[in-house]
Amino acid sequence: AVDDEEEADDEQIPGATVDDLALARQERDGLRDQTLRLRAEFDNYRKRTAREMERIRRTAAESLLRDLLPVVDNLELALRHAADAPSGISEGIVMVSKMLAEIVGRHGLAPIEAIGQPFDPYVHEAMMQREAPDVPSGTVLEEFQKGYTLAGEVLRPSRVVVSMGGPDRPVEHAEETNASII
Repeated sequence: AVDDEEEADDEQIPGATVDDLALARQERDGLRDQTLRLRAEFDNYRKRTAREMERIRRTAAESLLRDLLPVVDNLELALRHAADAPSGISEGIVMVSKMLAEIVGRHGLAPIEAIGQPFDPYVHEAMMQREAPDVPSGTVLEEFQKGYTLAGEVLRPSRVVVSMGGPDRPVEHAEETNASII
């Protein structure tokens, strides 16, 4: 039906030859193809630009949050010491710590659970191993430094002490001492 309409249109052009009409169709088809390609290129450009902007935003947030981690660490340390001597200052430290945790949490920063969890080399950095008869081997006993994830990716691993189990370990571990540095 479309070809019939095109042929009908072709017949209405006075003085046009068959070659002229074939060239016009060829040019029209070329321009249509070029338009479709430009539209696809623009769509790809838009998607690529959006991905790049997201990467830049994530990198900027990561850099800022990485710089804030020592502040978070120092506030947690102050909270531990403030628990020994409750006062107005310790209440202020608690409030500031909660506010900072809420702010960084809104930007995707989340603490890594460590103590009592199975050791995971993707999120934990083992600093030591220690015998612990009442704790299964490979379980995190203690946390030296809290780890954090940003949008599901590890920003800083937790530095931990890992259980070696009790003294009745298999013979292959017999040469190890009570606590060994990894």
